Amino acid sequence: MRITNSMISNNSQIHIGNAKSQLMRSQDQYTTQKKIQRPSDDPTIAVRALQLRTRYSHITQYADANIKDAIEWIEDSEGKLKSIDSILTNMKGFMNQGANDTLDAKQRSFVLETLQGNVRGIFEDNANGTFSDRYVFTGFRTDTSLLFMEDTKNLEYKITENFETKDIDAVKVVTGGASYDGGSAASYAADSPEEKKVYRMALAYDNCAGTNYKSDSATNEVIEIVLKDRKGNPIMDDSVTPSVPITYRPAVKASTDADAYDTDSAPGINFLYDTGELILSDEVYEKIQTENAKEKVTIEATYVKKEFEKGDIRPEMYFACKSFHTQSNREIEYADPSGQDIRYEINFGQVEKVNVQALDALDTDIYRSVDYIAQTVHAVEEVENKLADVEKQLTNTTDTTQTHNLEKLKEVLTQELSLRTGVMQEAFSKGLTAISDAQTTVNISLADIGARDNRMILTKNRLADEKIDTEKSMSENEDIDIADAYINLTQADNLYQASLSATAKILGNSLLNYI
Repeated sequence: MRITNSMISNNSQIHIGNAKSQLMRSQDQYTTQKKIQRPSDDPTIAVRALQLRTRYSHITQYADANIKDAIEWIEDSEGKLKSIDSILTNMKGFMNQGANDTLDAKQRSFVLETLQGNVRGIFEDNANGTFSDRYVFTGFRTDTSLLFMEDTKNLEYKITENFETKDIDAVKVVTGGASYDGGSAASYAADSPEEKKVYRMALAYDNCAGTNYKSDSATNEVIEIVLKDRKGNPIMDDSVTPSVPITYRPAVKASTDADAYDTDSAPGINFLYDTGELILSDEVYEKIQTENAKEKVTIEATYVKKEFEKGDIRPEMYFACKSFHTQSNREIEYADPSGQDIRYEINFGQVEKVNVQALDALDTDIYRSVDYIAQTVHAVEEVENKLADVEKQLTNTTDTTQTHNLEKLKEVLTQELSLRTGVMQEAFSKGLTAISDAQTTVNISLADIGARDNRMILTKNRLADEKIDTEKSMSENEDIDIADAYINLTQADNLYQASLSATAKILGNSLLNYI
């Protein structure tokens, strides 16, 4: 076969091109320290690289963003709950002091102011706190504060609040009582105070509305109480035919009314809208207990609140309710807020709850108990002021009849003071129980959130290990050993230089060189 110069030239070009391509690949590997530059270089490495990089991207998102944010949220919530627990511990000491010691006016004032300050510390300083500009205890409504941030007069709510039979307290109340009006000893004696036991449920709010929602004309819109079973169905009253749901529409009264605690008349429940209390008759209480013995009873109370002060809890954060804006006439209906769990995906197939709702961790009894204590303290102070005024008049009078009348009034007031002091101490005692229950609830939430925090920290550590392992696998799959890359580059360069040198020698000869 005759070998022509053209054939030699073409083959030389091919060999030089191959050597040059190999040199370029070796240079790319040496400079980038990667085995391949494009998928076509090695499809197997390319496919595995895509898989490993995708996994590494997910791990990085979980480890550096999701779980970091989740842990910070949980630890922020945990810190606030621990602060609340500390405040509750402090409150228990003052509650215990009020329940067991006879406090003078100055001490009572200090204790009450301290308790009210502690309540503000719980709700305003901690429960209403934020994390990264998101409210941490408000469920899905992270852009809405737990509390009203200012006095609000243009909103009214129709609230549905559920109670259990354990929420009914047997408390002592003092009715009657005399005041100086220039009367006789006999008239003062007739006004002697009486102590009676009543069954009481405290709504979540005081200063409720004594009128209807949206100013509807139907009187039964003010408040309604329905007994329901555990499934939420109304319990039927079988004592009548046909049976009807057991429903009460309490008499609307103020706590200052003379018959505020008189529940003998129908329907057997008084709604004291100014103090936010439901006073139950013995008959109604026994009826509820009877039904509860058959099947656990939920007492559903629907009532209206129209004015809110700065620091009041927004009803939608705790209850199913409706709100009506009196200026824009806009109405919003809020569903039951329970179960608003914010969940983060922190690992492959692992989702964790990061939030705690105020309704699960903080009972409204915390501040309602202090409200009730303030109510009893003010009642004691009122009687003390009356006594001080009577004693002053006794000092300044010489009239025998008036002295006799004032002495009788003093006796009646002293009796009332003793009774109201006992009621006040009972209020402190019940407050102590409420605070203990609240602290138990907070500690349960702390235990739950602590367990979640521990799980997340373990997951974070595991993700850190997986990140390192994945980086190692990526390096083994994609990176080339620098020594091998250098050797390959040197070999490719030598091959390229050799091909150029050989071609130069071959193509430098012509046919005349062989003649």
